Amino acid sequence: MKLIHKDIEKDNAGQVTLMPEEAEDMWHTYNLLQVGDSLRASTIRKVQTESTTGSVGSSRVRTTLTICVETIDFDTQACQLRVKGTNIEENQYLPKSHP
Repeated sequence: MKLIHKDIEKDNAGQVTLMPEEAEDMWHTYNLLQVGDSLRASTIRKVQTESTTGSVGSSRVRTTLTICVETIDFDTQACQLRVKGTNIEENQYLPKSHP
């Protein structure tokens, strides 16, 4: 895993930017994350659009989400990290979640 940025305070609060390089890096990330942490990651979402004529179409778009972590799960078979949470930063495709 590559450490891109680190800003840690004396009370151990702060932020890090990591870039996974191997599947095993997801296991290490799983062990670093805690419920209540903020997580920013790139994802693909299906977005529906309505044209001026009223027809509805959909497309897949890449967007960046920032969530407040609620649950964390690691799939050992697929080496995949699954994180559930609420969106805490609004973007053009997804509104901010309200608690």
